[in-house]
Amino acid sequence: MSTILKKERLLHLSQSFHGYNILKMYGILNELNLKRENRYILCNFIDQNSSKFETEGDIYEKNNDYSLNHLFIFAVNKAKKHDLIQTLDEEYANSIRAITQKRDIKSF
Repeated sequence: MSTILKKERLLHLSQSFHGYNILKMYGILNELNLKRENRYILCNFIDQNSSKFETEGDIYEKNNDYSLNHLFIFAVNKAKKHDLIQTLDEEYANSIRAITQKRDIKSF
């Protein structure tokens, strides 16, 4: 197998892995009734990349016009198109870390 094919295969596996992680984290937040936090993560990602995604208006104002699932599908599709799956994965991971720290602090 050529080096280029190996690199492409590794890239595809990496993107698949990140995509799976994103879906898993999205689902876990929904199961834990943290839909508002889930919506915020997606809006933050969309807002940070609004120039690449060519979105119009303020996503924080418009987001309630769309279902959470619609926002998720939009963010994932745009992330794939613009090679930002890893960025979305990191956004979820960092946000979940912050949520767990916030929850730990509230329990004291």
